[in-house]
Amino acid sequence: MNTLLIRRATLDEIIPLRHAVLRAGRPIETAYLPGDAEGLGEHWGAWNGGTLAACVSLYQVHRNGQPTTQLRGAATVEGLRNQGVGGALLDATLAAWRSNDQAARPLWCNARIRAVTFYERRGFIASGEPFDFPDAGTHRYMELAG
Repeated sequence: MNTLLIRRATLDEIIPLRHAVLRAGRPIETAYLPGDAEGLGEHWGAWNGGTLAACVSLYQVHRNGQPTTQLRGAATVEGLRNQGVGGALLDATLAAWRSNDQAARPLWCNARIRAVTFYERRGFIASGEPFDFPDAGTHRYMELAG
């Protein structure tokens, strides 16, 4: 693995990776999330040797009538999983979110079951029962502690 470059990204930069990892075999339109068309997401990417290796997006959304930040669309290229790329990207994204006094709190996500441990290592706590998203599998609600 080359040296990672982690920075804010554009939606156009991350859509191909989000599509390939999270919506493979489906139309490209399925890789767009609510808020993308309106430019509401804050997108981050990790480039390995000039190639996008991982991405994640943050959206301000209302949950239970309160503004919150939702982490969505986290994806890492298959050949670079479990090598620290996604973790480095998430750590940088969380650091930027924490330093932004204007960012809505809390931060939460619906984590795929296989990613629950990954998020727990970064301070997220799972709650509630597992649930299914059609075409995406079983997930858990997780919220960043503190």
